Amino acid sequence: MSQQTYTVSGMTCAACVRHVEKALAAVPGVTTVSVNLATSRVRVEGTAAFEAMAIQVEDAGYGLGRIEAEPPGSEDLQPALRRMWLALVLTTPLLVAMVPGHSLRLPGWLQAVLATPVVFGAGLGFFRRAGRQALHGQASMDTLVALGAGIAWAFAVGEWWGGANHLSFETASALVAFLLTGKYLEARAKSHATDALRALLALAPPTALRIGADGSLLEVPVARLQPGDRVWVRPGQAVPADGRVVAGQAEVDESMLTGEPMPVPKGSGDPLVAGTVVHGSMLEQEIQAVGAETQLARMAAMVAEAQGSKAPAQELADRISAVFVPIILTLALATFAGWWWQGGGFAHAWRPAVTLLVIACPCALGLATPVAVMVGLGAAARKGVLVRDAGALEALGQATDLVFDKTGTLTEGRPSLRRVVSTGFLSEADLLGVAASLERDSEHPIARGIRAAHQGPTAAVEGFRTHPGGGITGRVEGRSWRLGSAAFLGLTSPFPEEEGGISVGLADEQGLQGVLILGDRLREEAARVAGELRGQGLKLHLLTGDRRAPALAMAAAAGILEVIAEVLPEGKLAQVRAMQARGLVVGFVGDGVNDAPALAQANCGIAMGSGPGQRSTGAAMAAAPIVLLRPGLEPILEARKLALRIHRVIRQNLAWAFGYNLVLVPLAAFGQLERFGGPMLAGVAMGLSSLTVVLNALRLRR
Repeated sequence: MSQQTYTVSGMTCAACVRHVEKALAAVPGVTTVSVNLATSRVRVEGTAAFEAMAIQVEDAGYGLGRIEAEPPGSEDLQPALRRMWLALVLTTPLLVAMVPGHSLRLPGWLQAVLATPVVFGAGLGFFRRAGRQALHGQASMDTLVALGAGIAWAFAVGEWWGGANHLSFETASALVAFLLTGKYLEARAKSHATDALRALLALAPPTALRIGADGSLLEVPVARLQPGDRVWVRPGQAVPADGRVVAGQAEVDESMLTGEPMPVPKGSGDPLVAGTVVHGSMLEQEIQAVGAETQLARMAAMVAEAQGSKAPAQELADRISAVFVPIILTLALATFAGWWWQGGGFAHAWRPAVTLLVIACPCALGLATPVAVMVGLGAAARKGVLVRDAGALEALGQATDLVFDKTGTLTEGRPSLRRVVSTGFLSEADLLGVAASLERDSEHPIARGIRAAHQGPTAAVEGFRTHPGGGITGRVEGRSWRLGSAAFLGLTSPFPEEEGGISVGLADEQGLQGVLILGDRLREEAARVAGELRGQGLKLHLLTGDRRAPALAMAAAAGILEVIAEVLPEGKLAQVRAMQARGLVVGFVGDGVNDAPALAQANCGIAMGSGPGQRSTGAAMAAAPIVLLRPGLEPILEARKLALRIHRVIRQNLAWAFGYNLVLVPLAAFGQLERFGGPMLAGVAMGLSSLTVVLNALRLRR
């Protein structure tokens, strides 16, 4: 069973979404379907063939296509622009003739010549889609518009043939012109919702300077690079693909990937990520991942996938849209019958009915949630917060409890030197220098902790040898040294330890000379971040497989009261389930590897990243719906803040979409909008309603 994403053409409102979902759900082999109106994309899970799904969608009056390289929102707007200008240019003379006191009086035949290309030329899409849907017993926004414009045009023709002084061609023409204008402005605003995704895809340069076997340089398309190739990256240029530095030293700007504004120093062996920018000096890079395997491509894919996902708030709009258009059609028919019954006849009954049809188009209802999700997740990506599922981000905004793993999450996740104890003739500084020299070429976490604590130069090591599970040996300045556990050094009693610490001894031919005590360290920002989260009403928990004493110490330092220690991954999963069974909305923050079961079970799983290019980030991407690329705990605050903002914008948009119809539909039915233009006003109001929810969502970009 696989999951695929396709484009959908022809959708204009929430009712269209329901029609496409219903059509695809009927295809054998399709298990789940999720259609997004804002991105015009559908996510299908199952084993059905594309051709079978395309036929079913086309029969329903829409089109199904394969994804191209461009992100959603990058479609060509020129056809829509041309239709809009055609409609506006031809409609303007008709509207000018309506101005009171104006001497311009267009003959009926000329009004028909101007209005007909607008209604059935520029507005042909409304009629074509409505017709296809009608063949399947379906109705949508296109049905309402086609009925409204068609009735207005047909009545104008009847007036012309009947010799009436005033014809209604301007009503039909202006209705289509205003709707096309609103649709174009809406599409243009929606295209900005995917700016962040397009910016991500544009980060990687089109070409790279590849180093040949003979040392020559050749500029080649990035698409031709292969793992193992070596390239030069000049200052000011972007890294073409993922890899590592093999020569040179420079600073690299990774802000677009992590949100971290300060450049990061890079030297031999350090990772490089496609799209980051080199400053200060030239770097020689070995390519390790290209194309879809780069972190940049995975990020873009995650953002696109998340922007197409549905937030739980969309469920209410989906349920309403399923019955909305039939209800509006029924109300319009009742409005027409009511005005006719009051003695107004067809001439007075059609205008309130058409006004109601057009003004109630459910475009804003369909866009209220997905466009806010699109913009919000794009903004999150710019801050180094990758979201795979919009529902998880919404859950973060509604969370009651937040559970932290300890190692690598609440703590730095790597041993750092706490203190050095001298037991022989060397000073603590000399002991540290010898230990750092012995560990100079080791990649063991303890070795990195010792080297990080030693600020001075290291001496050369002769006869270096690693003893797995015990320690290391070597000669420094003519003296033989051993660094490792008490058993490895031949001691009968263990080293002195601090709670939660790791002790290693340093010995020469004369015996033990000192002990280095290392331990994990609480992140500097942990207490402050925890305090802010508590201030937002969240209850914080620490859930770890570590011993209870060090867990309690770390939790106390961070200001976390609820602690559960010595639990396996299965135990973490059980604890999260137990909290959810009590009705709590649970967020879980972990490293994305051994915490995977709990991350998947939580209402909102948040995986800590360790910066671009690190392996743990790739594992985290596979484990949790939210990944924090920027190191540290501050991104949790960013993600929480953004989740609250997105939820607030969604509520505002839904309130506007529902309130707009609750107010204007009764006014249209009772003829109160006729004095303001009736159907023409309806066209303007409907377009502005959709544009309003899009513009409100675009505020999330700030």
